[in-house]
Amino acid sequence: MTPAPGSPTKEVDGLEPAAALAVIGEQTSAYRHLIEIRSAPLYTACGLAWLIGYGVCGLNVRADYTLASGPFLVFLGCLAAAAVFTCVYIARRSRGLYGRTAWVGTIQGLAWMGGLILAFTISGRLGAFLRELGTPEAFDMISILSNALPCLVVGVMFLAGAAIWEEIPMAVTGGWILVVTTAATVVGGHALWAIMALAGGGGLLMAGAASVLLDRRQSSSAGA
Repeated sequence: MTPAPGSPTKEVDGLEPAAALAVIGEQTSAYRHLIEIRSAPLYTACGLAWLIGYGVCGLNVRADYTLASGPFLVFLGCLAAAAVFTCVYIARRSRGLYGRTAWVGTIQGLAWMGGLILAFTISGRLGAFLRELGTPEAFDMISILSNALPCLVVGVMFLAGAAIWEEIPMAVTGGWILVVTTAATVVGGHALWAIMALAGGGGLLMAGAASVLLDRRQSSSAGA
């Protein structure tokens, strides 16, 4: 006698359909967690770079707004380290992906790198010209431009990232960076460094901490 075909609701190879779907869901969730572009590492990297870099410059800026090469190199090194970390982080998260997701991650990383390189190049060329003038106002303008151009790129890229990954906190952070940079550009002088270190760097670190807490709360809610 030919055995009757099994019911689709019974076990298949020792695994019920409901259990199979649960396993697939867990694997999908784990994979998404692995490739997700999380904002907290980006906030922390930029926040530390700004807090240290701007803080060192603010403590060493002279009365005529000039800076010794040492503090300025620390400032550039901090910003460069944050930029490299951002590009590497996005590239690593996008590794092994295909299609639109891989394309978006690659373009975003290249945009970060290209935008910051161009910003540093422009500020360097303008700074060389202004340095020839040798006036306190010229050195103040060097500080303003060296700050405003890279921060413009960072703020816009955070807003672009928020639109790509649909993350509201990242949009708020990008807007905050642009507001703080605008205030520092208007004020200028010695206060510029304090505004960028405390409101800029400190604000990014607070955003990173808030992002971690939000992720944990969402994970707890999902696991409940």
